[in-house]
Amino acid sequence: MLKAKLKNHYLKKKIEKFCQTKLSSANVSDKKIKTVGIITSDVFFQKFEFSTILLEKLQLRNPKIYSFRKFSKDHKKSYKHFSEKDFNWKGHVIDTSLQSFLEIQFDLLICYYPKKNIFLEYVEASSEATFKVGFSEANSGFFNLDIACDEDQVDLFFDEMKKYLKILHKV
Repeated sequence: MLKAKLKNHYLKKKIEKFCQTKLSSANVSDKKIKTVGIITSDVFFQKFEFSTILLEKLQLRNPKIYSFRKFSKDHKKSYKHFSEKDFNWKGHVIDTSLQSFLEIQFDLLICYYPKKNIFLEYVEASSEATFKVGFSEANSGFFNLDIACDEDQVDLFFDEMKKYLKILHKV
C-alpha cells in the first residue's frame, strides 16, 4: 500500500517536471508522419484493431502499440503490455521493453485512453514523440491535438485526427 502511494507520488512529480521542461521547449515539426506509436489501455487494445484502422484511415503501416493492463500473476510477460509492476517505488521504469518504447522518436504518438491513468500519462509525458494526439478528457497538457469524442467512437476519433493532420500537412 505504501509502495503504491509512493510510486504514484513520484510519477506525479515526474509528470509535472516533464510538463515544465517540454512546454518550454515545445516546437512542432513540419515533417510528414512515417512512424506511429499508440499507447492505450488493455480494454481498447483487445476491443479495436488499431493497425487495421490506422492503415485504413491514414495509410500508415506498422504502428508500435503498447497497452497498460493491471498486474496479475496470471499474465505472461509481454512486449506489448506494461503494468504498474514495470515501475519501481520511485517511479523509474524498470522494464527494458517499455524503456525502449519511450526512447523511440515517433512522428506521431496516439494516446487512446479517455480517462486519466497515472501510468499512461507518464508514458505519454516521457515519450520522445514529436506530435501527440489524444482525448481531451485525459489531457495532462502534452497533446498537440486534443480530440473530444466518446471512447467507443474510434472511427470519429481517427477521422478527426486525419482532418487536422491534413490541415497541418503531416499526411
